[in-house]
Amino acid sequence: MGFLLPPGINRRYAALGASTLVIIWLWVAFGRVYRFPERISWNIDSNRPQYAPVPDAFNFAPINSESIKSVCGDTRWNESLVFTCDESVGGIGNIRNSILNCVRYAIAAGAGLVVPSIVLRNTSDISYIRTGVKTDMSFMFDTQHFIESLRLSCPSMPIYNSIPGIPNYEKAHNHIPLIPESIVGYVPKTGLSQPEDWRSTFYNWLLQYQDTPDITRPTIVELGRSYLQYPIYSDGEGFALSFGGILKIRSDARGLATKTLTSLAETYSFDADLSAPFLPNSFFGVHLRTEKDAAEGWPAPDWVYSRYDTQSKLYLEQAPRSSPAVIYVASGDLNEVAKFASDAAARNMSVTTKFDHLSGQDLEELKNLAWDQQALVDFLVMMKAADFAGIAHSSFAWNIALKRHQYAKKKDHLDGPQMLSDELSQMYGVPRGYPEYAACLWP
Repeated sequence: MGFLLPPGINRRYAALGASTLVIIWLWVAFGRVYRFPERISWNIDSNRPQYAPVPDAFNFAPINSESIKSVCGDTRWNESLVFTCDESVGGIGNIRNSILNCVRYAIAAGAGLVVPSIVLRNTSDISYIRTGVKTDMSFMFDTQHFIESLRLSCPSMPIYNSIPGIPNYEKAHNHIPLIPESIVGYVPKTGLSQPEDWRSTFYNWLLQYQDTPDITRPTIVELGRSYLQYPIYSDGEGFALSFGGILKIRSDARGLATKTLTSLAETYSFDADLSAPFLPNSFFGVHLRTEKDAAEGWPAPDWVYSRYDTQSKLYLEQAPRSSPAVIYVASGDLNEVAKFASDAAARNMSVTTKFDHLSGQDLEELKNLAWDQQALVDFLVMMKAADFAGIAHSSFAWNIALKRHQYAKKKDHLDGPQMLSDELSQMYGVPRGYPEYAACLWP
């Protein structure tokens, strides 16, 4: 008795279908191993590469730098000398550079180092930064990463968690305050002219406080704020480009920045390989530096690049060069962002911020951060932009642009048309106007 087909099914078509199935079965069984296509025509994202989710796009292992090891290995270390670094003020760009300078001077002197602390900004008046209120470096950075990086890259340097943790602290001489550059006299805008001589100058200066070192009585030198006065390339490019890696942004800010980037990519449909140093064809990052502290530090009537009208015009003119999906704005003043969004809309451009891409518990976590801590999220997000713009009296923007420049093809970036110009970033200002940033700001 033959197999009965359901009513309406033609036997010829049924036989053809059965033959097709047999052929496919034989091909799978004896031919190539079947591989699912990476892109499926009916998937709305089929033309976009698929990347595995990244929980933290800005995490990296402690630095183990041969360049730093070499400098530390050539240093004669003084067991009785310890530096503190507790006067770093301002935002992430200022504080980051100040701490790195402290470490570099400690290496120069062959001194131990107490884990640095940070001076907190006034929460009611953000222009008031020298409050004298201090907290530990975890306010901005991963402290354990800092300690471990120095252990690996500069193993001879003693690191102490606190001043009382210094051996024989109870026998210590009176603490000695020192602004590191003050002992060398004139310092050019490009930094110390002979940084290799700073050690001998320092020890000659120290003689006024003690004639001979006594390892049973530690000498504690309290370093004042050092900002844009140490020439970062004096130890070679390898040292300059790796040294900043001893500082890593704190983990919660890294996580929020990663989530912001992921949401940006999903919202505006661009590829987001978050392991890449920057994301081509993604977003245009803009640092709108018109907050209260900037307005008071660089008054708009005297500083043309401090003016909102100047910044907005320049940024919106630059925007099309990378064909961005959206303009991402970093600013501590959302009213200024709203003005910029209105100006951008008049040119058919969209504007967004981190607050648009975090929700629920993530948004609450962001809002619970201090003003300078919230800026850390923007600081990281901007690193990944397809294009970036800032003004040339901002260390925040210079940090980002100099870090991104490592991946740029254009190497004459300081020759104009702006103060820094390459295919990844523009820092607006008169070329060579602030040589101290490129010469003395650790990328």
